[in-house]
Amino acid sequence: MSNMIKSGFYNINNVQYSNRYIVMSGNNEFVGHDVPDTFYVHVVDEVPHLVTLKDSKTQLFLTLDPQGHKVVGTTEPQILQLSTEDGENFTIHPQDVNEVAYLKDDGNWSWIYVGPAPASGKAQYWKFCPAN
Repeated sequence: MSNMIKSGFYNINNVQYSNRYIVMSGNNEFVGHDVPDTFYVHVVDEVPHLVTLKDSKTQLFLTLDPQGHKVVGTTEPQILQLSTEDGENFTIHPQDVNEVAYLKDDGNWSWIYVGPAPASGKAQYWKFCPAN
């Protein structure tokens, strides 16, 4: 698919809450914050849009925990799928699973949750901005 991002360093920005980026909190859970962390996106398989996401600052992988409904940092990578309709805004989810990472509100240090995509809005969409 031609809309797949390439391996490289990115800041991951929420589409609905455009001043919130994915960052690691002090307890190894990812949150929305106004200052971005940089992630290394490793494209595992370009056709189904499979990636791993590694926080460059903590060296932890971003993983989705559907049982705990949170996005957490771990030392072991999780293969994630990036789905897009427009090539710019992506949902982040385990491969072929309909539970996505989404930001519930615009608060600084807001938790990023894992669950079914919200019925309205764009809180489940993320933009991968190349890091400088």
